[in-house]
Amino acid sequence: MTLLPNSVGAQGASYDRVGYWDCVRAEPVILKKLEALPDGVALLRAYVGDRPTWRNPQHPWRVDSRFKLTGVPTLISWENDAVKGRLEDYEAHLEPKINALVSGN
Repeated sequence: MTLLPNSVGAQGASYDRVGYWDCVRAEPVILKKLEALPDGVALLRAYVGDRPTWRNPQHPWRVDSRFKLTGVPTLISWENDAVKGRLEDYEAHLEPKINALVSGN
């Protein structure tokens, strides 16, 4: 699973225009790596909203005990209804870490 902000903001701004620099950097790497994975791996994209919505300390993804997000994008590997692993915003663009996450290492 990857959690990203809205791909297009309220005024039609892209990631880079609304300040989601980590998403600009990570998304192409994430998508490239996922294309090469076996069919058993699925990507679910859940949006955090525009910048003011995401910055709210009470944002549902921040306070939900299953997620506890502090940044976007965040990659979370789930197995049997439990978090198996995760990559935070500062590491979600690193190919070796993405490989390890999806391979379970």
